[in-house]
Amino acid sequence: MNDFETIIDLGSKNLRLGVFDETSKKIYYSEEIIIDSLENSLSILIKDAEKNLSTHIENVVVLYDSPKFYSLDLSIKKVFDHNTSLKKVYDSLIEEAHFIISQNNFRDQIVHLVINNIVIDENKKLIKITDDIKIKSLILEIKFICLNKILLRDISNKFKINNLKILNLYCSSYVKSSYLKKRFDNKDYIIFLDIGFQKTSGLIFKNLKFEFFKSINLGGDNITKDISKVLKLSLNYSEDLKIIFNKHENDLPFKKNDFNDKNLYTEILEKNISTNILKQIIEARIDEIIELVVSQNNFINKLSSITKPKLVMIGGGSKLLSNNYNLNINKFISELIIVDENDSYICNAGRDYHKSEESFLIKTKKKSEKLGFFENFFNFFSK
Repeated sequence: MNDFETIIDLGSKNLRLGVFDETSKKIYYSEEIIIDSLENSLSILIKDAEKNLSTHIENVVVLYDSPKFYSLDLSIKKVFDHNTSLKKVYDSLIEEAHFIISQNNFRDQIVHLVINNIVIDENKKLIKITDDIKIKSLILEIKFICLNKILLRDISNKFKINNLKILNLYCSSYVKSSYLKKRFDNKDYIIFLDIGFQKTSGLIFKNLKFEFFKSINLGGDNITKDISKVLKLSLNYSEDLKIIFNKHENDLPFKKNDFNDKNLYTEILEKNISTNILKQIIEARIDEIIELVVSQNNFINKLSSITKPKLVMIGGGSKLLSNNYNLNINKFISELIIVDENDSYICNAGRDYHKSEESFLIKTKKKSEKLGFFENFFNFFSK
């Protein structure tokens, strides 16, 4: 046994692994492209880490994203016959809320439990529970992020093939947003847009409180396919063109010596590719993604001009944008912030969240419960 903590970011194209010691210092980082299968790539990643660290890795924390993540809201209230200790009833009310969501959504597992508001005695709000006080009523406003149990079980089984036990699995978009929101003033409205390879997640925070979550199965790969279809280019070439175009969008026209061995400048001239059309294709798809993920919930439209939110782009898709893009959402936001994530950033965010007070709300609920008849019945016919 060792005191190391291992965080694995399970992406659709890449695996990232970060190992931290007992002082939270990162002592190892590596990544692996998923080529043949997750199991094989994970095996290579783990063996290399064990060789470098001279220790065996058994337990891991996994960060994962999927368009199948969804959120639920629940407000639960308890009124007491006499003054009651807040700390005595607080945990039991969280347990009751967890039970209600679990029983009514038995196909899915709660991945995150976020307490947005604590209201005592009908109208007094608490930021957090510090002192034990006597109360007559308690209201908890809670948001849950859930994911299908069969999908989670499938991921767990693939890790078991490599003799790895998943201690906890978290939604990577939520973890990254929670990590980054600390950089902003607590009065800010913040929209986080995490564009991945084949999914995009939108999260909204108001006064640093988690207000909204939605994930869809559109991402950077769709932009590549759009470029390929409209300009009649191969997918591989379209991907290279998309990346390099956005990298140099602030310095158009393209320069011959910018592309090294892959002489895209020559091919752009030969194919008569219009950089204006290329830009319009990218803008159109990003506009659609933002509309589907964020704008349709009417949250933005309800904000006054004084409270325009910031839009923060994270994930691999953040590399697809520059401030020169004329997006539809620009008129609704105060600022577009593109986060330049380094390779190991996601593992740092995962480790930070795994040690947070909020994560313990789920850790304490993880029990090896025997499945009921109807849940077993549903799971069998859902395979």
